Amino acid sequence: MDLSKNDKSQNEQNELWRLREENDRLKDLLTQHGIAWEEPTIPESVPAPTELAPAPTHFTTNDKITLFRQLFRGREDVYPQRWESAKGTSGYSPACGNEWKPGICHKPRVKCGDCSKR
Repeated sequence: MDLSKNDKSQNEQNELWRLREENDRLKDLLTQHGIAWEEPTIPESVPAPTELAPAPTHFTTNDKITLFRQLFRGREDVYPQRWESAKGTSGYSPACGNEWKPGICHKPRVKCGDCSKR
């Protein structure tokens, strides 16, 4: 089944509209739950390959960290915390700023995964 160029263009426009509506809905949901977010910055222009500086052949540790953080930007309000049990098992769990605070944290009665204040 061949779709004309006009039909394809209309389908693409409909999909774009649907995705923008979904994006707006998700932004509203994040805001309702108090989760900070920001629009990504779009560069005004991308430099031509001739304008790019040559790639360095040696990276310092700080250069590597900076590059990694630029490429893999994630949530800065969530980080892992390592734990070990008396039996010798260990692992990582999301850290909680409210852990063991009286009136807020109800451990061990309520598991961290079921807590609404984590």
